[in-house]
Amino acid sequence: MENKELFSKIYGCFLGKSIGGSIGGEFEGKKEFLKISYKLPDKILPNDDLDLQLVWLDILKKKGIRITSLDLAEGWKKNIDYPFDEYGVAKANLKIGLNPPITGIYNNWFYNCMGAPIRSEIWACIFSGKPEIAGHYAYIDSSVDHWYEGVYGEIFLVVLESIAFIENDIEKLIIKSCEFLPEDSKIRKVSEMVLKLYKEGKSLEEIREKIIEKFGHYNFTDCVQNIGFIISGLLFGKGNFLKTIIDSIKCGYDTDCTGATSGAIIGIILGKEEIEKQVKTKIDERIIAGWGIKDVYVPENINDLTEEILKIKEIADKEKDLPKIEKPFKLPEINDFEKPLNIEFEISEVFKFDEVENLRNKIINGDYNNFKKFLTDSFYIPTEKIFNGKNGVIFLKTKIKNEKRRKIKFFPSSNDGIKMWINKKLVLSHHFHNHFLPAPHRPGSPIIEEEIDKGEYEILIEVSKCNNDLEFAFILADERNHLIYDFWKKGVM
Repeated sequence: MENKELFSKIYGCFLGKSIGGSIGGEFEGKKEFLKISYKLPDKILPNDDLDLQLVWLDILKKKGIRITSLDLAEGWKKNIDYPFDEYGVAKANLKIGLNPPITGIYNNWFYNCMGAPIRSEIWACIFSGKPEIAGHYAYIDSSVDHWYEGVYGEIFLVVLESIAFIENDIEKLIIKSCEFLPEDSKIRKVSEMVLKLYKEGKSLEEIREKIIEKFGHYNFTDCVQNIGFIISGLLFGKGNFLKTIIDSIKCGYDTDCTGATSGAIIGIILGKEEIEKQVKTKIDERIIAGWGIKDVYVPENINDLTEEILKIKEIADKEKDLPKIEKPFKLPEINDFEKPLNIEFEISEVFKFDEVENLRNKIINGDYNNFKKFLTDSFYIPTEKIFNGKNGVIFLKTKIKNEKRRKIKFFPSSNDGIKMWINKKLVLSHHFHNHFLPAPHRPGSPIIEEEIDKGEYEILIEVSKCNNDLEFAFILADERNHLIYDFWKKGVM
């Protein structure tokens, strides 16, 4: 491929990424089928989809092409400040000394989400036409904060994007990319299903409904459904830049990610000049970095970003024996490892709902003596096992020893009723049957923020279980929503 064409495709990739993310940002989290005009965004928005890849670019500039997951993990610690979902879990895990891939799975309810698939483009551009090598870099990247489908999602997209530099047929791209995943991968299954339904003549809305029926998850950032929407947009877009992006976004859910990724893929296929020809207007080409990255080089515009990637690519092309993934790629087994947290609770027996009113004050005042000790290495508590099939109420009691005055967000996350007392003071009470989403930054999370002094604090939590499958976690975070582990790291309590 000539340098001019390569430049055009890399430029098109990140131009599509920027435009798609900016269009989709307005609709993020909406779960209905959306009605959207086929037009460019009013302005370019910052997007963590691109931000994290700027950190990877900075690492490659400083350390060269033969990096490992440990180099990327170092970038997470030094240069990334986003606390969102799997990002926040990975940062907390790294802070207490864990390394990838343990950081991607330990205490991580979000390991199947979109945070890794959305940052595949840099590897695809550097290793254009070399999907096996691109896949390896996607693996060491995604394993820092994901596992299972979260890893398969980035590998699938990086392979598709890498091959897109030399293959323009969307159907062939989907088929070839699926070959890199094991047959039981949900990413592979949803992609093959979408392609089959498309060839049968189903509409975009019909395929969307089938994706949700077969692979839907209430968490809008779950990657399986969203990659299904990306594939749908690519097929229905039929080579039209804006239609590809907006048909992906119309499916809803994680729309900034689906728009950005479909935009990047069609951008590779079309290239800079064809995109400009189609949209027929001047495009904002600035790089607008978000607040969550720091101390890294941020190119001024997409032209400069493309030039920087080409410099890295030139170095990579001269290297021999770079690591590759096998086809199909299967995740390695994770051996048992020493868990770094040591959380001690006292747990009551299961009470019937009509018993609690008479017992609550007795328990709060310390006059109940039938607590049993429960040790756990995770803040996700197996409450279903504790309730043993019964409905009712249990009480959990624990202590934290605080070493300095600070603000703390106390987050007993549950999909059922919760009451919480700190040193016998009621600070939180609700009884919702919402979906379980253990992320302190998510809107609507029932959190109490308290500024506490140095000292010891007793936490009492009343957990209700109605007829649903109960999920529960006791999470602490700072005022910026970064998870706090230091109360429970082994050797502290």
